[in-house]
Amino acid sequence: MSKQLDEKYGVGLWIFGRLLDRFVAEGYKSDRTLDEKLNMISSIPLAHGVELSYPADFQIPPEDLFKKLSSLNLEISAVDIDLFSKPKWQKGSITSKDESIRRDAINLVKEGIDRVRKLNVRSVILWLGQDGHDYLFANHREKWRLLIDGLKEISDYLEKETLYLEYKHKEPRTHAIISNVGKTLHIIDRVGSDKLGVTIDTGHALMADENLAESVYLVSDSGTPLMLHLNDAYGYWDDDMILGSINILKFLEFFYALDEVNYDGWYDLDIFPYREDPVKACDQSLRMIHYFRKIVRENKEDLRKAVESDDPHESLDLVWKLILKGFR
Repeated sequence: MSKQLDEKYGVGLWIFGRLLDRFVAEGYKSDRTLDEKLNMISSIPLAHGVELSYPADFQIPPEDLFKKLSSLNLEISAVDIDLFSKPKWQKGSITSKDESIRRDAINLVKEGIDRVRKLNVRSVILWLGQDGHDYLFANHREKWRLLIDGLKEISDYLEKETLYLEYKHKEPRTHAIISNVGKTLHIIDRVGSDKLGVTIDTGHALMADENLAESVYLVSDSGTPLMLHLNDAYGYWDDDMILGSINILKFLEFFYALDEVNYDGWYDLDIFPYREDPVKACDQSLRMIHYFRKIVRENKEDLRKAVESDDPHESLDLVWKLILKGFR
């Protein structure tokens, strides 16, 4: 774990964009330039990293992008490859039955990896939002074959980079092919590459009815690299809300688990403040992350004893006293 609790806190650049959905296609916010977005991020005291999307955020030469970030004391925490936002991917990207579309998808991932190398970034995230099925009697076996074959080809292209697979239960497809932590680990095992990792998006994990801490342990115990997308949600949809606004106890257990497995990666926000101030939403979320981690650090032995007791009375008494003012 790093010496400074706050040195690896990052935010997704998209948080400061137009933020559109199917009801407000033109976006809830006005459009902003890259410089405006980066200046907003630099105003957040705890934000030290920026997560970018390829190709959308790479409209200027990598060296110019690096200079802009360096001037604001910001790093690139990771780069997401976009294989979901264009109509061409609507029936799948690397699992498309159209070989030309599938080839375009794999080539786009490789192009993104090339750009990442020029910036000396090691973390690449792949969320296959359009790969899955909507109706029954889909060609599941073929989709899985194409998925594994495609990931094997991409893995062979990686050098020092790690490709983190981000899972999600549903949306935009009714059933995503990479839908939960167990399937993700199974896929990585099938591919057989040590260059693949897992991105736990906390909202996605809640949608899949996962225990956040258990998912951390599953990934860690398998020896698989881990990355985080942090947000809060009610659990039945990908709400992408301010962290800690809904699931206080679940997140306390989650950050305890991260400390237990010695997680030393980035703590990146993936929130969508449609109606909120994005700077305030990120600031609150990062302060809450910092608060959880501080509680864990200061009460580690007591938390470990409570967990090892496997006694809900002991565990609840402890955590309630830690987070509820005046509880005795």
